[in-house]
Amino acid sequence: MTVIENSQHFAVLGPGGVGGLLAGLLAHAGHRVTVVAQEQTASRLASAGLRVRSRLFGDFTTPIRAVPVLEERPDVLVVAPKATALDAALDRVPATLVHDALVVPLLNGIEHVTSLRARWSAAHVVAASIRVESTRVAPGEISQTSPFAAMELARSGVPAARVEGLAALLADLGLDVGIGDDEGVTLWSKFHFLLPTALVCTHAGQPIGEVRGARRSDLAAVAREVAAVAERHGIRLDTDGVLGMMDAVPAATKPSMLRDREAGRPMELDALGGALLRAARQVGVETPVTARIVAELERVGPA
Repeated sequence: MTVIENSQHFAVLGPGGVGGLLAGLLAHAGHRVTVVAQEQTASRLASAGLRVRSRLFGDFTTPIRAVPVLEERPDVLVVAPKATALDAALDRVPATLVHDALVVPLLNGIEHVTSLRARWSAAHVVAASIRVESTRVAPGEISQTSPFAAMELARSGVPAARVEGLAALLADLGLDVGIGDDEGVTLWSKFHFLLPTALVCTHAGQPIGEVRGARRSDLAAVAREVAAVAERHGIRLDTDGVLGMMDAVPAATKPSMLRDREAGRPMELDALGGALLRAARQVGVETPVTARIVAELERVGPA
């Protein structure tokens, strides 16, 4: 029997592409789930349920509890808003309710684990990453299109048995779940892939299949800059390996930052590009290509 059982309570903050997919999978499998969302979204979910259309998990609609402010202590809290909406979303979770909870942030960037631990010192904040192409096409409607949905949870710094139990439960849902021993590796490894693809695809206004040909030099340069900064922070990364991963991604794949720019939504530019520039300054590493692309995206804004 796993440590995380069906009787336990899962809360999901931010039912967007990632949070909505996980909330739907958990609820559809019979787990007790509460979604925490803005008032209008919470009302729609509570009345109409959560609809998922998924390449990997099939199509289904599941009833789900949804509230604008968390009212009951969760055993596991998934934190999944966009970085641009994170501060306002966190105010929907009273700190007194996350005491001893396992907090799983599925956020982009490398700075959020530290900030969440400072905010919720009595919780167990797990470094985690997820690779999936999943989009909220409307409130309460999720479209998952990638041929993969992979997560990694790091057991360092948190109760290992609870992390292992959660990993087993998520694997039972059909996710490809790994467990890492070093939270820095978990965060930086995803960042090594995410930052080059997000910045270059968004700057070019093109999916990965276009930029890995026409803009390969920029992809490689940003990846090398991430690796150089990570190494000074004690993390060794494989740039050739991550470029190979980019080559294997379906050509039509668009990073979420590009989709946000196309839709006129705020971009996670500071949480991604800004985070690398700050980490680079801390250790005295030059990142000219990243700095150039970030500066140009700051000027142009939405597409």
